[in-house]
Amino acid sequence: MLIAFTALGASSALADQGVPVGGGGGGGVTCTPGTGSCTIDVNNPGNPGTTPSPSQGSGSGGGSGGSSGGSGATSTPSPEQTLINGDCTYAADPSYVPQPGTESHAGQKGAWYLMTCPDGIKTGGDPNKPVATTTQKMVWLTNPPPAALMLPTPAALADRARSLLTPPKPQIGSNPPVGSPQMVGVPTWAFLSRSLWVPVSAKAEVPGESVTATATPVSVAWDFGDGKSIVCTGPGSQFPPGADPKASSPDCGHTYRISSGNAPGGKFQVTATIIWRVDWVGGGQAGTLNDLTTTATVPVTVNQSQAIVTGTG
Repeated sequence: MLIAFTALGASSALADQGVPVGGGGGGGVTCTPGTGSCTIDVNNPGNPGTTPSPSQGSGSGGGSGGSSGGSGATSTPSPEQTLINGDCTYAADPSYVPQPGTESHAGQKGAWYLMTCPDGIKTGGDPNKPVATTTQKMVWLTNPPPAALMLPTPAALADRARSLLTPPKPQIGSNPPVGSPQMVGVPTWAFLSRSLWVPVSAKAEVPGESVTATATPVSVAWDFGDGKSIVCTGPGSQFPPGADPKASSPDCGHTYRISSGNAPGGKFQVTATIIWRVDWVGGGQAGTLNDLTTTATVPVTVNQSQAIVTGTG
């Protein structure tokens, strides 16, 4: 079945460049450069192949606008039941490397893009309700597509999602309690509020694509202000009621060997820094980004215990 139409806006601009503007799977869209006219050829889409990842693909295709580099494509139902569901969209992928033996375009002007196009029709189901599908493949374009058709890559959206993450600052606790003097030679238990030791997430999205980044607390770097520091793999344990005051923390603590008398203001500055691992998923991809950190500091007085001698005489 052939349907003729006139491409408008960004579609017309791409048609004039010979850039694919739609079709795939069961049909095709043929655009005549310079006229803005396109013909949709709707056929049986057949069985879909596999979706090429941004780092895989093979084969090549001709065309004045570019070439393709993917061995297959997956058609997935669109949320809208229409014959043609809009223009192709493009996401630049500078990390894409064609498979050996395919056209690499090394040294040529242009770039690889992940092209997502609406198909003509998906057969099956209710014949009176055709469902639009989409097809993805890698293509080489000499000139960038119009800005209106550019989608950010999943990795770019992941960076945006990471910037939206707001993990909480540590809430420092200790035994003896924060605000009370610590004693030289007496173990200090260091811990954080467990209610904050949970993953936090943020989402970045554009029409048709979204990525979620999640920050998970993995460790705490403690600086006790006396030149000593440790890294604990969890929030630390709170001092249990009735426990021996001379007992050391089982997982995160410190014993001062000097008083804070010579420190500025007579206090040590105790700092806790949470390291958050950042993972992301979306757009059919997943990965890990640079860690985030959150920090808090509290002043601590450390006293030297004094022996008291009594006697009679």
